Amino acid sequence: MKHLLLATTAAVAVSVAAPAFADPTIGYVPGSLAQSKITTGPWTLHESVFKRDASGIVPTASGPPYAGSGVPYRGICMQSGVFATNVGTSVMQPFYFPFVRRNGSVIEGFFDYRPRNQQEATVAAVSSDWGKTWQFTGMALALNPYCPWDATDPDNLYVSVGGVQTRYGIDATNAADNGLGHPVVLNVNGNQYIYHLNRATNHIDSDQLVVHPLPVATPGSLAGLPAYGYQSPLAPVYPALDSTATATTGLINPDAFMGSVPLPGGITAGVYVEKTLNGDTSYPSAQKCPSTPAYALTNFVNGKARKRNDDVTVVRIATTTDGINFTDVGPATGLNDPTTVALNGIRYLGSGSILPLSNGHYGMFFGAGNCLDNDSDGFHFIGYAETVNVVSQASDLLAWRVIYGFDNPILSTDTVINPVGPRPYPLSAPVVNVTGADALTAAQVAPFVPAVAPTGYLTPTGGYNSNFFSGRVYDPQALYTDSSTVTIVFAGYNTPQPSNNLGDYRTIGRFQLQFPAGYVAPF
Repeated sequence: MKHLLLATTAAVAVSVAAPAFADPTIGYVPGSLAQSKITTGPWTLHESVFKRDASGIVPTASGPPYAGSGVPYRGICMQSGVFATNVGTSVMQPFYFPFVRRNGSVIEGFFDYRPRNQQEATVAAVSSDWGKTWQFTGMALALNPYCPWDATDPDNLYVSVGGVQTRYGIDATNAADNGLGHPVVLNVNGNQYIYHLNRATNHIDSDQLVVHPLPVATPGSLAGLPAYGYQSPLAPVYPALDSTATATTGLINPDAFMGSVPLPGGITAGVYVEKTLNGDTSYPSAQKCPSTPAYALTNFVNGKARKRNDDVTVVRIATTTDGINFTDVGPATGLNDPTTVALNGIRYLGSGSILPLSNGHYGMFFGAGNCLDNDSDGFHFIGYAETVNVVSQASDLLAWRVIYGFDNPILSTDTVINPVGPRPYPLSAPVVNVTGADALTAAQVAPFVPAVAPTGYLTPTGGYNSNFFSGRVYDPQALYTDSSTVTIVFAGYNTPQPSNNLGDYRTIGRFQLQFPAGYVAPF
């Protein structure tokens, strides 16, 4: 395997008939799964040089100090009130929702950096080993300039504003960690734009995407972007955006782009996720998720059932010539069914990426889930689909067929079993079938202790942090690596919710897959 990347080749839509391929058999490249690390950059949960571990879980007693919670913000700020940095090379926590692409001899990544209830920002980095290690190159569009008032407070109820204790997480009109998220960069007719989801209350998944021009510069550059994305993270100004921000038009409840396809006539077709919050409340009861099964991961981890999720997600296609104004083409079919309650179905599809195939079709790696998850983010497994048609116009992106789904996934969270039957979910082992992949030791995530698995719950060690993606796995970013290899950079959590383990959440990983030689087109 070559460690340095080849020059980027633009993906060009095919307008002539191409031979059909049989469904590909995709295999795992042994030893390629790794929990990614980053050199320098902003504060991390587990800073390597000084062994600074921000360990903690939900508190067991009121505070301050918060007994049982550890110190979730340990070392995040210096005594001077300036945010600390990551010294050396550390596990990429709390980073998630990557957007990754090739750029010359490296790959560049744009990551959603999000310490729980404190900060959200876009961090850029480059890698020359296919995403196993990253070198920090910049941070922009941050949310919060204020340090936590109490490093032991897991909910960050107060921040220090000029040395004054100021309401923060305790105030619903303040930001907490709801900033600009899900960064994606698209090139449209020679111009480059970075898109974000406005995650503020009453804006998330209803506003258009926030847009900033991103100058074509050195790989991983955020040059020209403002340091902060909002005028203030505190009410009454929040969530007023910075003065350089603009917004898309024509998208329907956009959550994030999954990629784009250049088409003739200067048209770019964008593939994006539409998320309608509480969109199924008018559905017949048989089409709403029932109570979560007792054997689901969320019930086991939280110790009690969580309420049903009523969001609706749909993949949509839209076209643009300027990167700002979009025209909706319609919803994609064949990927998910927002009405299914089958526990091996795909109800939610929330993230992913597309890649051109050598026969003119497109492939899609996606994160998805269903009523087992109590959440619409689509994080139960990573799957793979292909377009039904050769892609020569935007409408050719509307029809898809899933090849690797819930029961034969590419990668999955931990297996659970319905004791009636019994019936495992997923039914078959994933393509990437590994155990013990967490780079952190038990001591590093203390006081979090994996529990003994109850009947119907399967993990190799009896706990739910054997892998750094045991609880969530999503947003797979596909990179053409060579004529038969695709690299996937993705996000994972060791538990279904960040609040279950404040010392080990939101992290980046990568693995490589083997395709039939020549199946995937260079891009």
